[in-house]
Parts: sequence; C-alpha cells; structure tokens
Amino acid sequence: MCRVIAVANQKGGVSKTTTSINLGVGLVKLGKKVALVDADPQGHLTMGLGFPKNVRVTLKNMMENIIMGIEFDPKEAILSHKEGVDVIPANKLLTGMDMSLLTAEDREKVLREYLELLEDDYDYIIIDCMPSLGMLTINALSAADSVLIPVQPQYYAADGLTELLKVVKGIKHRFNPELEIEGILFTMDSSRYNNSKRNKQAVKAAYGAEMRIFEQSIPRSEAIAETASEGISIFAYDNRSKGAKSYAELAQEVVNHA
Repeated sequence: MCRVIAVANQKGGVSKTTTSINLGVGLVKLGKKVALVDADPQGHLTMGLGFPKNVRVTLKNMMENIIMGIEFDPKEAILSHKEGVDVIPANKLLTGMDMSLLTAEDREKVLREYLELLEDDYDYIIIDCMPSLGMLTINALSAADSVLIPVQPQYYAADGLTELLKVVKGIKHRFNPELEIEGILFTMDSSRYNNSKRNKQAVKAAYGAEMRIFEQSIPRSEAIAETASEGISIFAYDNRSKGAKSYAELAQEVVNHA
C-alpha cells in the first residue's frame, strides 16, 4: 500500500527540498519503491537531482490532463534517477497552475487524481511543496496521507507553525479526512548551541503533546548544502557523513511509523 507524504512549510529555507530528496533516497536504501513529486515552480527538487530546467513533460502537463479530462499516460512525466528514485519534475511553467486550478472542478483534488494513477507502482510518494499555502500546496495536502514539517530551530519557529497547522486542519475537515501529521522535523540543527536547544524546546512545549516530533534531527552541514550542485543525495555525496546517517535514521523512523 502506497503512502503519500507531503513535505510542507510555508516558510522558505527550512530544507523541504533537501529533506524530500534525502528521505526518498533513504527509503530506497531500505528497499522501498519511491517517487518524488516536485510541486514547486522553482523546480529545486528537479534541479537538485541533476535534471534540466527545460524538461519537456512535467507535473503541470499531468495536472492539466486531469483538469481537461484527456486520456494520457500517467508515467510520461516520470524521470528515473541513478540512485533509484523516480522523479515527477517541475519548472517555472507550473506557476500558472494556481490560476488553472481556480476554475477547475474539484480543484483541490486534481493532484490526488493524478497520483492515484501511480500508487500501485510505489511504496512511497513524497511531494516537495512550495513555500506558500496556495492552491498547489492545498492540492498536495489533499492528496497526502500525512504531512512532514521541516522546521529550523529558530526563535519564531513555533509561531510560524500556527498558520500551516490551521490549513492542515481545514484540509482534513473539508477534503481529506485521512490526513495526519507525519511529524515535525528539526533541520539545520546546531544542537551544540544553547539557542538551538531553547528553540527546539519551545516547539516541543507548544506542539509535542498533540503531534509527533521526530527523534532524529538533521544537522547543519556543509556536505548536505553541497549536494544540490552535484545532482545527488547526501548518501551518494558522502555516505559516512553525519547528514547521511541522520537522513538514514529519519527514513527508518518513517518506515517504523507505518
């Protein structure tokens, strides 16, 4: 049975894309079949795995086919990466999808309809969401079984979660009653600093009683930051690094949570 996980936070720069890529590859290393969906017009997941910006068939084409009721091959957009993950790419042309969705029937469920055509082929589908709470993100949350929330342990982290959690609650109530919180994941964690420890504790105090907070945090790491320009995961870049070990443990936590 396929699990669809949306990686979401309306705040930028919290390692959504990095987490999507490395969690996906980490799950492949555990023997799982994984597809990564780039649902951000910036196309950072696509580029971060070494694929070009001008790839011909993207998520936009697939969603347009759903909206227009056209028969199509749902696998046409899939790119295969050398580390074993499949990728449904995106680029700046996805920007116009918000407008297309506004006039679509069942506009919140277009992405779900597409991904349902692929679920038999995968154990996990991971959606890398854009840093906003527009129609694309609403589609991702409506399609997902759970949402994983990367959070950088900074001063305003706890406050910044409030808006996202309101949206998640609304999506669960109106469109996707099965939607759950996969967990809050601390990223770019400088755990040796007291400030980081205080901010993590604030998030745990605010939300720990009502949702899961991953035991494994992702350290601030130069090696992780360098992977994007190489088009590979941290596992291929430096399999012995702290970052690789952290994402491997995160993948195991996700599998154990099934």
